[in-house]
Amino acid sequence: MFRLLIRGLPAWTLSIVCFLAIAYLTLWPDPLQGRRIELFEGADKVVHAIMMMGMMLCMGLDALRKKAAHRFDDSVRAPKGLLTVYMLIVVLFGGAIELLQGAMGLGRGEDWADFGADAVGAAVGWVICLLAWSATVRWMFPEQE
Repeated sequence: MFRLLIRGLPAWTLSIVCFLAIAYLTLWPDPLQGRRIELFEGADKVVHAIMMMGMMLCMGLDALRKKAAHRFDDSVRAPKGLLTVYMLIVVLFGGAIELLQGAMGLGRGEDWADFGADAVGAAVGWVICLLAWSATVRWMFPEQE
């Protein structure tokens, strides 16, 4: 059921939804509406890494859905070049967010450490995409094996 839901989504839906969620959480003046979540020192860096890892995973899954649906024969191998381009896009997206936070004057400032966490999250997502590609193709398109 879940597999069919993911397969049936319009192209790039996961990436667009993830992009919008990250943009809202990072650029909206008060996305939590005054609620403060106290975690541990540096938790915001972990959150930045998770957001960019999620963005990378959504882009990878959207690419996999498109590629595997059309050409199963060579889609079992991860497209390293394409995934690397996506990783660079995600890193640049994280950098753009930091620059916008500083320019918008909404009480959030740009932070090199946040950008570093964004880059680490994108890289971790890239590795996961590479490692999980063939297993995900086989799970999502079992009828083509």
